[in-house]
Amino acid sequence: MPRDSRAPGAPSPKLPSGVLGLDYLKFSQLSVSDEFLMREAIGSPAVEDALALIRLGTMRAARPAMKVFFDGCRFWLASHVHRYQAARLLGACHQEFWCDIQAGTSNDAVQYASRITGGSRTCHNAPISAS
Repeated sequence: MPRDSRAPGAPSPKLPSGVLGLDYLKFSQLSVSDEFLMREAIGSPAVEDALALIRLGTMRAARPAMKVFFDGCRFWLASHVHRYQAARLLGACHQEFWCDIQAGTSNDAVQYASRITGGSRTCHNAPISAS
């Protein structure tokens, strides 16, 4: 029997199996700390690109996966906030995003975001495969 591609390598004892790993999450399922949300300015090139992808219906295929931390109750966004901002601006509450989900808190998400961006806005969309 093939292994479920969403299942993590070592399931967390606190979380149900299948919650962690790669999966699609809807905009309405994601929580974002105010600190992280303020890092990506509305109108930035990354947000404009993400707006175009949502309008074209290709955001679901955007890669790499958005990093998300799950605390057992909420999914905390830790990367690619420009995609979230674009969906928020368009009112696309049912927009789905490809996410890499791991166990963690909102603080873990903010710390991860700080590490990958180095305190700047350097994390933008990677090339898209719409096939």
